[in-house]
Amino acid sequence: MPPAHCIAQGPRNTILDLRLVCRTFNVALKPFACRTVGIDFSRLSRTSGRERPQMEALQTIGYHCKSVYVDLMVLRDDHFLNTVFKRVPSMLEFCQTLQTRYCMNESSFTEVDYYAAASDVLFNCRDVERLRLNLPFQLVGRHCTAAILILANTFKAFANRPEEDSAPLKVLVLENLPDIAVCHLGMNPIDLKNMIKVLGPLEHLVMTLRRHGMDPQWSGLFASCLWNMVGNAERLESLCIVGMDHDDRPPRGLRQTRPEDLAAANWRARTLPPPQVMLSNLRCLELKRVEVLPGVLLRAAENFGPTLRELYLNEVYLKVEQSALWNRHSDRVLWVGLPNQRPPDDSRWIAMELRCSAPNLRVCRASFLAYDHYLGAGLDAAAAAAAAAAAPADNTALILHPQTQQNGRRPDFDFADPSGLGRSISQRFVEVVMGIRQPPSPSGEPVDFLPASPSHDHLVTTGLRPRTRPPTVTEYDTNAYQTAVENTTSRWLTKGLDGVFPNCNAATLDRLHYIAETACQGMNEIHRRRSEWPAAAVSAAAAPGNTVADEYTDNLGDEEADFSDSMLTIPGMGEWGL
Repeated sequence: MPPAHCIAQGPRNTILDLRLVCRTFNVALKPFACRTVGIDFSRLSRTSGRERPQMEALQTIGYHCKSVYVDLMVLRDDHFLNTVFKRVPSMLEFCQTLQTRYCMNESSFTEVDYYAAASDVLFNCRDVERLRLNLPFQLVGRHCTAAILILANTFKAFANRPEEDSAPLKVLVLENLPDIAVCHLGMNPIDLKNMIKVLGPLEHLVMTLRRHGMDPQWSGLFASCLWNMVGNAERLESLCIVGMDHDDRPPRGLRQTRPEDLAAANWRARTLPPPQVMLSNLRCLELKRVEVLPGVLLRAAENFGPTLRELYLNEVYLKVEQSALWNRHSDRVLWVGLPNQRPPDDSRWIAMELRCSAPNLRVCRASFLAYDHYLGAGLDAAAAAAAAAAAPADNTALILHPQTQQNGRRPDFDFADPSGLGRSISQRFVEVVMGIRQPPSPSGEPVDFLPASPSHDHLVTTGLRPRTRPPTVTEYDTNAYQTAVENTTSRWLTKGLDGVFPNCNAATLDRLHYIAETACQGMNEIHRRRSEWPAAAVSAAAAPGNTVADEYTDNLGDEEADFSDSMLTIPGMGEWGL
């Protein structure tokens, strides 16, 4: 007799086949197989070669459906195809194929077709309360027209559902959400009205953000539109924000940027915008793979702290500026802080600030906390090199030995463990935020982290938990805790909307791989042709109005960086365990 096999560990299509075995199987498996209805590119497109679904079939299974999974990552943008590779003959056939098969048009499907399909699904499935929307993932360029149209029409379809017996949307997962789409919907009155109506009853929101505009003016607009969007979800209980703009493997403990590489204003603009709303019901917050200025975390603690119960940080880079006039010793902005001393007035030591602002926090986990270090004007090279040398390359901790303490020397930042145990910044951060008593230093002296204000000294004098044993990895690490214990903020990405079958479309990932590899060949061809230009031709092409120069500036300038980042962050490629 063959060994038993759990069908929940395999693809959902296996259940669909098993339903045909007999009537008993159909009755037993139907509620599980039909919990989620999928809308993907191959089912919408007339050129995919697959039969388009019959919406009438939903009438017999619609009452089982609680979730909708929309996967349109493979959808391409016409504007991108008409610009980047227009002067590369070897790419013409590739671009024509993409335009015919993977763009919205009359031969494939239009936005009207998409809206009609989404509306039909929601009409027949009145109990849908969870949605995952995988927006088009652009490998190159900043064109987001397709993503804007899909996002706007999705909100429109949900806003126009039958009101009398349709369940409110409670869980929303937006993947590959570009900042341009956020701003576009936030400034369009009709789209904004639909968004407000849909997000009103929302309880859980997960967003993976793609940033295109990094200048200060654009970042201000994005901040306003993003938090206005989040603020419309007045009943929100959990919020997860994931960045898609960098993917360091392995994560680094310290990244450094110099003025000649990036202006300070543009460097600051890369931060996650500080929250501009109050969410009175927010209980759980997760930030992953984002850059944050210290004011962002402190504003979040101020706005969400009174109700916050759970905080998860994963690959979060704290942005720190250093110059000859301020923060010369890299001790003003720190994740944990320095022991047995009160923070100076112009300092931001995050751990104790969070503990003071979030008195009801019961779960805090952190993984791969790091620094994004900006070396300002007047900082000598020796100081910069010392800061870089102090950071562990693999994001582990430094051990502060007794001799180092006696000589009064310490590495910059707070990479060293003052207790000499080699604990990482992430572990020590969690222990301080949760009020766990610190082990003594190697010399036997007590180790305490003081709050900025003496009014909170009771948190250190009488409010510490005893340290009875070394903590297990699940007691401080985000990844370990969410894998082995509980995931209250982003479980819909890892376990699927229905909690049984993961939402992963292998065909979409295969197509994205093919498109990425072919686009890489085109980029290499552009680089080769550019490198073969003689210096005189390059100088002449730089003249204003030269169309060839325009190709390499307008079409290649930022796309080169965008493409290299995109190749590392294609959703589903090892991410979320899919």
